[in-house]
Amino acid sequence: MRRDLGRRIYGYLVSAAFALFLFSPILWTLSTSLKQPTEMFQWPPVIVGEPSAQHYTAIIADKDFSSALINSIVVSCSTIILTMALSIPAAFGISHLQKTAMRRLLTLVLALRAAPAMIYIIPYFLFFRQVHLVDTKIALIIVNTMFAVPLAIWYLSAFFDQVPREIEEAAMIDGASTLQTMTLISIPIAKSGIMATAILIFIGSWNEFLFALTLTRDDAKTAAVAILNFIPFEGTDWGKAAAACVLMLVPIVVFVPFVKKYVAGPTTTGSVKG
Repeated sequence: MRRDLGRRIYGYLVSAAFALFLFSPILWTLSTSLKQPTEMFQWPPVIVGEPSAQHYTAIIADKDFSSALINSIVVSCSTIILTMALSIPAAFGISHLQKTAMRRLLTLVLALRAAPAMIYIIPYFLFFRQVHLVDTKIALIIVNTMFAVPLAIWYLSAFFDQVPREIEEAAMIDGASTLQTMTLISIPIAKSGIMATAILIFIGSWNEFLFALTLTRDDAKTAAVAILNFIPFEGTDWGKAAAACVLMLVPIVVFVPFVKKYVAGPTTTGSVKG
């Protein structure tokens, strides 16, 4: 009994230490965003000072950052729509037709996707400059979609694999076309996986930095890049930078719990009944 209690306490302590290690940068950023300027560099450091919203007020009033934040929302939402429009039919097809050959091709595409992003920057930049799309949201949406589609197909095909074939075959026997089977049968059953995939695509696009830094200047700059405005070579505004980082974190905090819910939630449970 004492031995089990000791193991349990040890487990809690290790888990707490690990969680503190992981979350300490986020907590420190949150603390910095709420500090008065005079509290930031005090020694010993002030962990919880007198809360102030002045940095949040300042960055919301900052037209450059607000515009970048809107750009991030537009690019991320457009990337989701375009990615899912391309990925859902492709994943459905891979799950049902030519599975072996298509999955090998998809594995190759994913392997290319794993290459360092720096490899893709020069050709993408030269191409978009040639077609006059540098510093446009369209360029970012295209690039983000190109990187998101292989991953989305990989996830979605796994969820479509879980849809009972008996239900789809019954629909086809009743006269449903392949498109009707996909839209009326498979997608509703796999909607949890589709939602989880959409959230992951949103998070990936929202956090994307390298292509946004390379392909944008002023008009299409995203929030991830705009944060650099608060960190110039001299005179870094740590309060605004921290507040901007916390605002960037909000969608992640809101959406990540849903990924667990949708992935862990029922997909085909009870679908065969009746």
